[in-house]
Amino acid sequence: MGNQLLEVFGRFVIYSILLLVVNFLSAAHASNIDNDFKDAALAFAKRDMVSTQKAIAMLEKVLEQKPDHLDSQALIAYAYAHEAFVLSQIGETASDYQNSADAFAKAVLAQQPQNTQAKKATVFLLMMSGKSADARKLIEKDLTDKETDADAWYMYALTGDVDKTVNHLNRALSLNPDHVWIYTDMAFRALKMGDAAVAEKWIKVLEAKRPAVSEVPLLYAILAAQKNDKKRAQEQWAEFVRRSPDSPLVAKFSPTKKK
Repeated sequence: MGNQLLEVFGRFVIYSILLLVVNFLSAAHASNIDNDFKDAALAFAKRDMVSTQKAIAMLEKVLEQKPDHLDSQALIAYAYAHEAFVLSQIGETASDYQNSADAFAKAVLAQQPQNTQAKKATVFLLMMSGKSADARKLIEKDLTDKETDADAWYMYALTGDVDKTVNHLNRALSLNPDHVWIYTDMAFRALKMGDAAVAEKWIKVLEAKRPAVSEVPLLYAILAAQKNDKKRAQEQWAEFVRRSPDSPLVAKFSPTKKK
């Protein structure tokens, strides 16, 4: 009888130890996922192409490990949506990014209707669908004069009253003077309108603020191409590829990157 009790007790001790190990590893795994998400959020906050691609890669890794990680779903929806928006500015489709952004945003909003990142993703998706008025209404639901989110003012400027666009952009830049999206977007818009002087002005400001970002040589390459300066366009494109080798644009337009 005594031996049986000892055996039962021994099994109980081993089971308890194993349970503690499993719980410890589960907690450590959850902690690693949360830390990876935080790293991705910090990368995305830099708002440049390279950092965004890094953030997307990190978020995809998190979601491979924990597909229901809601914060990662929301942030990757926002990142995907903006990447698609950038590509749309230069006349390129990005259906994969758009579809993924739409799916993640809807999944998050179904559980958290007020999730900020998912709502921002929806704003970009609406703009790309030609529904700027709906995008504006979505932003206005939460926007107040006390808003401190530069992204919100930037998107409001894109969807709002043309006469107030400059004021809203200035408000965004007052909150984040180094906001890459704003300088890049304004340069793209000037290039579309064929206003090289205005485009160059925005590019130079971006270069002064964030000289190392890949958007600078990309914009200079497009500007040079508009001016029929083939040599400079090729030089700047090569620099863009060097800085942002994983950009979807590189895969699409660089022959050496195509399989």
